[in-house]
Amino acid sequence: MRVLLINPSQGNVYGVPIPQAYPPLGLLYIGAVLEENKHEVRLIDMDNESTDKDEFKKMFMDFNPDLVGITGTTSTINNALKVAKNIKGMSKVPIVLGGIHATIAPKKTLESEYVDIVAVGEAEDTIRELVENLDDLEKVKGIWFKKEDKIIANEPRGLIHDLDTIPFPARHLLKNPEAYAPPDALHKPVASIMTTRGCFGQCTYCCTKQIFGLKIRARSVENILEEIDRCIQEYGVKEIHFMDDNFVFNKKRVLEFCEELKKRKYDIYFEFANGLRADNVDRDILQALKDIGVVNLGFGVESGNQQILDNIKKGIKKERVVKAFKLAKEFGFQTWGFFMFGLPGETKKTMQDTIDFAIELDPDFAKFLILKPYPGSEVFNQLNEKNLIFNYNYSNYGVYTGPVHRLPDVSADTIQKYQQKANRAFYLRPGKVLQHIKRIKTWDQFKSNFTAATFLFRKLFK
Repeated sequence: MRVLLINPSQGNVYGVPIPQAYPPLGLLYIGAVLEENKHEVRLIDMDNESTDKDEFKKMFMDFNPDLVGITGTTSTINNALKVAKNIKGMSKVPIVLGGIHATIAPKKTLESEYVDIVAVGEAEDTIRELVENLDDLEKVKGIWFKKEDKIIANEPRGLIHDLDTIPFPARHLLKNPEAYAPPDALHKPVASIMTTRGCFGQCTYCCTKQIFGLKIRARSVENILEEIDRCIQEYGVKEIHFMDDNFVFNKKRVLEFCEELKKRKYDIYFEFANGLRADNVDRDILQALKDIGVVNLGFGVESGNQQILDNIKKGIKKERVVKAFKLAKEFGFQTWGFFMFGLPGETKKTMQDTIDFAIELDPDFAKFLILKPYPGSEVFNQLNEKNLIFNYNYSNYGVYTGPVHRLPDVSADTIQKYQQKANRAFYLRPGKVLQHIKRIKTWDQFKSNFTAATFLFRKLFK
């Protein structure tokens, strides 16, 4: 069977014209499973391949797929539906839509006349079963589908317990792997790797638990190392970015991994795209990460006010955050801090607390973001019940777009003004600009930093 996998335009992920950071890892896993089962697979990454409507039509007609799979997050769901509409104008091929948004809103997604099937949750086992039963969808766990204009919800599919059974992502499906632009990458090409799935955190703004569950499932050290070996030997990868939410949840596993990796003597760099939990790092872990070539460490701080942290169920104390940053700097890591404005319970004072805390922590970089209440999250329900969300156009739910909600004591305009105030207070301090110029070591890093700096200064003086 010929299966076409599509990653729709990712422009809405950021809300601004920033190059796509990483390839669609989820689709690469799906492609690997399909190829393992002897199916022919083609991947179209709309932004990476710069496909216009005519080029897409030619690619589609040349491949003539028997099944189309499209992924979509909340901010890209409208782009995914546009692609589905375009395909239905050319063919009656069945279209399955997966990803986090389809998982949290399967019925709403299927109400689109252009979507035939929704894959809910982890889809590796689901796609394997689906391609074998396209004529008898009732047999397939983990999907919702249409039958005679009715929406049918099949039995849910359980999570994959042994992640080592999943084949490595089919990276050969990528057409332009070096066109991706991971933040602050020192060297290209970069490979993104996920070594765990699931998160025990209860953070009210996060939807991760909806697709990967609350229990952390980890790949074996041997399995991870084999994937790294292949990335280096087959794809010439010079940098690995881990996409885990909880890479350092198990100290013994981290130390074992780092010790085994050191034996390979690879001259490559490692980063953690989603940062680390501040309460999961200690001296032993930081020393081990330093030894394998980790350069940057980021921590999700969110707020500088303890009550706000408690409101969002972050499960961490400010004192622990201070300790994590102090340790990271002591070991010579470049540090990132991630902060949010517009969280439930916010006032002008609590947002000022966040600005003050960011300056106190003084990471090399601080990202000040505005909360996006994604459907499926606890915070969405909290705000929605109080009629505090005023924008339900998910194309406006990008990382760097303006607020889509207000709070009882804070207007949307005030939330945005505090974000701008934070960027100015943090980055326009004497010596900060010079510090960032000095830290640039490679041409790839210069290019990515120039793009980031241009965007930042637009935000500062908008």
